[in-house]
Order: sequence, then C-alpha cells, then structure tokens
Amino acid sequence: MIFAIAAIVLIIAIVTVIFLIGPTKPNRIRRRLIDQTAENIKFKNKKLNVYFFYGEGCPHCEELINYLNTLPEEYDDYFDLYTMEVWYDEENSKLMEEVLSKLNQEPSGVPCLIVGDQVFFGYSNKIGKEIKKAIRQAYDSKQRYDVYKECKRA
Repeated sequence: MIFAIAAIVLIIAIVTVIFLIGPTKPNRIRRRLIDQTAENIKFKNKKLNVYFFYGEGCPHCEELINYLNTLPEEYDDYFDLYTMEVWYDEENSKLMEEVLSKLNQEPSGVPCLIVGDQVFFGYSNKIGKEIKKAIRQAYDSKQRYDVYKECKRA
C-alpha cells in the first residue's frame, strides 16, 4: 500500500515538474517582420542569407512570414532571414531596387523574397513549396550566391 501511494506521489511530482518546465524540445526560431538595415547583414559560411522585403501592414507579407515559421526546424540551420520594410523606409526601398537590378528583375510589389539568385513575389501555397525547394538547393550549393555581397562590391 505504501509503495502504491509513493508511486502515485512520484508520478504526480514528475508530471508537475514537466508541466512547470515545459517540453524539452529545442527552441525554435520565431521569424518576424522587423525593420532591419543593410548594416545588420552578416555573412556566415554555414548559413545562406535570405532577404525579405515587405510592406508594413501587408497581409500577404504576414502570410509569407507565417509560412516561413512552419518550416521544419532543420531549416533554422540553413539560413538567416533579413527583413526590410520598403513602403515607409526609402533606404530599404532603394536597396530592394538595387538588389533586384543585380538579378535582372523589376520590382513588382511585396512580399519580395530573395533566396540565392531566385526572386519570389507574392505568396501562395505553390510559391511556398518553391521557396522551400530554393532554400534547400541554395544551401546545398557548392557556390552560394549572395546578391547583397554583389551589391556591396559594385
């Protein structure tokens, strides 16, 4: 009888500790639309840089950032996301035009996501699948292309 009560108390204590501490899965990166500047951009050999130009209050931009948050955790090791608001920030708007010019693209609205040398305008489920594929391909590439590095050299 004492062993049964001790076992129940032990189980309750373990469940309480798990509940208070929470699950032990690793922290997942929560991507957000935050105004960054070109000075924030860092170049790491292990990760590729993905550039996200957005408009403050744009619902399609929110959809895309929500999609990026659903990527499997392994993608957190593949890339760093740089988000730059372009509707109200003239410098970021100029940067977007410069980056797109390097890629022989014309600005056609937001969201505008750049992965390697690929540009994605807008968001849909189909575009989401293409983005996921592009991130994986760019990450696996032996010669990663970073358009912002090209802009800095010019």
